[in-house]
Amino acid sequence: MTTVIVAEKPSQAKAYAEAFSIKNRTKSYIELDRCSTFPAGAFLTWGIGHLIQLKYPKEYKQPINTWDLNNLPFLPTCFEYKVDSKKYAQYNTVKELCMKADTIINACDVDREGSNIFYLILEHAGIRNKEIKRLWIN
Repeated sequence: MTTVIVAEKPSQAKAYAEAFSIKNRTKSYIELDRCSTFPAGAFLTWGIGHLIQLKYPKEYKQPINTWDLNNLPFLPTCFEYKVDSKKYAQYNTVKELCMKADTIINACDVDREGSNIFYLILEHAGIRNKEIKRLWIN
């Protein structure tokens, strides 16, 4: 059984990792040793804030490329998202780890923004039918 813990930011992941014995550390995730909490070990990874962001109006199928008050407000029938181009490597790591996981723990901040960061990653990566648990630290 593979467990992946997703933190919102690297500093948060580092703080969580201090509670466990670390087997391996890379620039994009930390592998935790087996312990009573995670008998098979676990992987701890993170967003760098928002890995997924809204597309700009000019990136939609019917783009708005000119400034015109008549084009505002821009309200698409369905909002579209993309991976932040500067954070693509981290997104790929989170996606790959979560796709292999049996259980994913949402360890992002407990506010709406933290939940949004976590669930946008899963949705954009097409990750479904996984057991999701919530780490709730306030």
